[in-house]
Amino acid sequence: MPKSKKPRKKYRPGQWSTGQLPVTIRHSAGGDTMLQMIPHSELEKLRDGTADDYAVNTLAFRLNWGYVMAGEYFDTPEARACTEAGLDAIRSIKDRHARLGKWGCTGPEFVAMGAALNLTDEMQAQTTRRQQRDAAYITLAVSEFKKGGIDVNALPC
Repeated sequence: MPKSKKPRKKYRPGQWSTGQLPVTIRHSAGGDTMLQMIPHSELEKLRDGTADDYAVNTLAFRLNWGYVMAGEYFDTPEARACTEAGLDAIRSIKDRHARLGKWGCTGPEFVAMGAALNLTDEMQAQTTRRQQRDAAYITLAVSEFKKGGIDVNALPC
């Protein structure tokens, strides 16, 4: 039988690593809600006095991510001021823990972090998944850079 005249396609490996969804596919509404609700529940733990390192680090990452989102995509003085107030509150909580050995927050700190988390939730609803990913990469890069762990220019963002 004669050989087919139709040329075969060249093999091209996948564009994303195994186990990851491409950026163009959006996560589910439930996943979107979980990204918003977990930091709020961790904030409640701070008020109850049942918080631990995980709760504070979750809050710190979410607030840092909101600060990056406010600067990159919502460059308004109000957004910057709100997220900076939340970050100042989490810093004072970490300083207090270093002195006293207990996790907790005052009323103004709780209000500032709550407002910053609510603003971050609104920004998350208004941005694309790609923008959210890029802001997360920037947040991770800055935190690792401060720790001295990785080269910031090596990140794929």
